[in-house]
Amino acid sequence: MSWKPRKCVIALLTLAALACFAALIAVNIKPQHDAYPSSLSIKKGQDFSLGRNVNYFDKLKPNEENILMFWASWCPHCESLIEDMQQLDNFAAIRKNLFTVSEDSTIEEASVHEGDFPIYIDQDKAVYDQYELEHIPSVFILDDQGNIIGSAEGEKESLALLKKYAEYNG
Repeated sequence: MSWKPRKCVIALLTLAALACFAALIAVNIKPQHDAYPSSLSIKKGQDFSLGRNVNYFDKLKPNEENILMFWASWCPHCESLIEDMQQLDNFAAIRKNLFTVSEDSTIEEASVHEGDFPIYIDQDKAVYDQYELEHIPSVFILDDQGNIIGSAEGEKESLALLKKYAEYNG
C-alpha cells in the first residue's frame, strides 16, 4: 500500500473516532438553555432551618433546578400568580421542584394552598429579610448548590420566569 492511501485511511479512522467521541459527549451533556432572567441582585441563596434538624438546602434536588417562591395568602398578586401557575400545561414540572415561603402569620392563613405545594411559614420575616426582598410575589430558580440562576419579583415577571422554567424542565 502506498503512502497516500494510508494517509486517507488514517484520516478516515481519526475522523470516525472523533465523531464517536463527540456523540458520546453529546449524549451525556444536558442541553444548555438561555439563561434565566434575574431582576434581583442576590446571587447565592440563603439556607434556613425548617425545624427538626432539616434545612432548606437539604430539600434542593440534586442535579436539578429548584424553585423558591415567596408569597402570602392576603396578597392578591400572589394568589393570581399561583392560579395562573397552576393553569400552565407544564405545571407538573414546576410543582416537582417548588418550595414556597409564606409571609402569612399562621399556617391557618396559608392553608388555602395546603397540599398544593410545600409551604414554610415565615412568621418573623427572617427568611424574607435574608433574601433582601422588598416585594411579593418573588421567585428564585436555584441550582442544587444554592446558587441563584434566575429571579423575578411581581406577578408578571414571576409568571414569565416560571413559564421559562417549565419550558426548560417540562
